[in-house]
Amino acid sequence: MKRLFQLAWRAMGCEVSVQLETEGNGHAILSAVPAQVESLEARLSRFRPQSELMQFNICAGEWVTVSDVLFANLNTAKHAARLTDGAFNPLVLPALIASGYDRTFHAVSMPEAEAPIPAADWHGIELRPQTRQVRIPSGSAVDLGGIAKGWTAERVADDLAAHGACLVNFGGDLVARAAPQNLPGWEVTVADPGETGTLGSLWLRDASLVTSGVDFRRWTARDGTAHHHIIDPRTGRCADTDVLTVTIHHSSAVTAEAYAKAVLLRGADDGLIWLQSRWDAAGLVVRQDGAVLAAPQFSSLFLSQTDQRTPQ
Repeated sequence: MKRLFQLAWRAMGCEVSVQLETEGNGHAILSAVPAQVESLEARLSRFRPQSELMQFNICAGEWVTVSDVLFANLNTAKHAARLTDGAFNPLVLPALIASGYDRTFHAVSMPEAEAPIPAADWHGIELRPQTRQVRIPSGSAVDLGGIAKGWTAERVADDLAAHGACLVNFGGDLVARAAPQNLPGWEVTVADPGETGTLGSLWLRDASLVTSGVDFRRWTARDGTAHHHIIDPRTGRCADTDVLTVTIHHSSAVTAEAYAKAVLLRGADDGLIWLQSRWDAAGLVVRQDGAVLAAPQFSSLFLSQTDQRTPQ
């Protein structure tokens, strides 16, 4: 008989939760997940000086042989830059540090902001798949950020899917595999950033739902200037955008992460126009003034009040 098992903890700077419906020993299966995530975070975090990522960054300008995990993330990050015409650029770490975000967000407190540093050209990320070698431009550094979070969420979901239907949530990056028994998917909600309620709910199955925004990771530098963690790679400054949050529905969490950054940088109107030219995605934007704009494809995903809990 299938049962639903759940586990929640904190990792990668966010709240993590996993749900698994299985006939097996769900407690034993889920108990192994935090260690799996810790192992990946230890390789991919920019907040750990000894992580493989940060040791790789020290060698900017040189060819470096990396692990399969780091290579997969760097390759995915470059592909995300290509998909967004550079709106997403993994080489923004120097700009993030210059803006004061040089430590975990909860440790940021009135930092000294430096002059903005535009990101290096993402085309300069070179990869040799056969030998797992990577080289980035001299003076640059990679922040995998949301890409690593989405990639890890997908890795966990794919592993859990061998045991049954699952839903993985990494701080708003949702990845669903299959569906609970007698339901068309996992019922998930889109939060209203300006209220305590939600904007609506939808069934999520074999897909991802990612929300990103400038409403959470914000700080004030010592000179009184306001900052947030979404960097415009062209200027090295915090993005000047009318978007508060953007939610993307896509088969891939990492692609959804990249699309979300692209919409944020382009602004609500241009961002949604750009997104609608992507055949594989749907999105919803909440503007700074509270207006909610949804692409037609996304609106069609929302459930009505009458069918929200109706099994298929």
